Amino acid sequence: SQQSAEDLARVPANSTSNILNRLLLSYDPRIRPNFKGIPVDVAVNIFINSFGSIQETTMKLKVKYLRFFFLLQSTTYMAAHPVFKFDFCIFRLSITLSCPLDLTLFPMDTQRCKMQLESFGYTTDDLRFIWQSGDPVQLEKIALPQFDIKKEDIEYGNCTKYYKGTGYYTCVEVIFTLRRQVGFYMMGVYAPTLLIVVLSWLSFWINPDASAARVPLGIFSVLSLASECTTLAAELPKVSYVKALDVWLIVCLLFGFASLVEYAVVQVMLNNPKRIEAEKAKIAKAEQAEGKGGNTAKKNTVNGTGTPVHISTLQVGETRCKKVCTSKSDLRSNDFSIVGSLPRDFELSNYDCYGKPIEVNNGLGKSQAKNNKKPPPPKPVIPSAAKRIDLYARALFPFCFLFFNVIYWSIYL
Repeated sequence: SQQSAEDLARVPANSTSNILNRLLLSYDPRIRPNFKGIPVDVAVNIFINSFGSIQETTMKLKVKYLRFFFLLQSTTYMAAHPVFKFDFCIFRLSITLSCPLDLTLFPMDTQRCKMQLESFGYTTDDLRFIWQSGDPVQLEKIALPQFDIKKEDIEYGNCTKYYKGTGYYTCVEVIFTLRRQVGFYMMGVYAPTLLIVVLSWLSFWINPDASAARVPLGIFSVLSLASECTTLAAELPKVSYVKALDVWLIVCLLFGFASLVEYAVVQVMLNNPKRIEAEKAKIAKAEQAEGKGGNTAKKNTVNGTGTPVHISTLQVGETRCKKVCTSKSDLRSNDFSIVGSLPRDFELSNYDCYGKPIEVNNGLGKSQAKNNKKPPPPKPVIPSAAKRIDLYARALFPFCFLFFNVIYWSIYL
């Protein structure tokens, strides 16, 4: 618009509103500058004031920024002030951006979030956005709780779009690269689940027949890992692909479950009658072989202790007998019972001479000692197959988990 100095001079000096009304008398806000002429070039400059944290469940990012628009063409001329000037606008905006997240590598992921500024009503024939020369995107030092963002990671460019039926629309965009800090998940997820898996391996060192100790330990490990999986699933979006954290939790859960399955296999071996009988026969055979070797070496001495002595007085057929020890002066009776006959040269040791009643068996007869004490309960027979399973598990489980860690961290880090 153009007003003469004479018209402005006729307006009272104290009537500011009258001056503004007269200046805008021929101005139509619906018509762009340079109407029907060349497109209006608008230089854009953005100053990022703050970032909010990314919400993984909704995939949104909050940003506060200042946006500057500069009209590069001279658009006004006032007769009262014959000076050309650039018009500009400043906006302070707080917006919530939609940021589609790729969580395949979560929590070792890097996200790229875009912010686009686009003309909605004017095509490129009327309006063009261009980035201001120099440093158009400025960023303060921002500390985010879970992400690192640096100025050198910010990209900007042109994103002019075409819409069928209407034409091309000008657009500029800024791309923010956000690198997730993995420290929180290391301390809050990886370390606890690792310790739970190691805890489940302690059952391999517990006696196989101690089910009261092994079963609760395995159940505790599985329930703890399952609870961790459920908690994290509620905090993340429902995506159709497997995340890096899901792989870790699933494998840890499988290791905890495998420790329970291993004990179930041990119990099957432990309660197998055929294996128990085979183990008893094996033990009896070993004891028999050991006993034969001992009798040959000891020359019919009972219990194999002390110096052998001869029996000088023996009344065969009676339930009691007298025996004379080395000194032949200590006569002791009621020490042991005789069943059957004994050879005249049968030998007893000094210990047996003064010891408790014993059972004698030299192949010709038997003597059963009197023993008032109750025999101790027999120890449970544990098949060697059950012991071998625990022995193999002690080495196999840690080795497999270590191998998994090497593969996992080499892929996702």
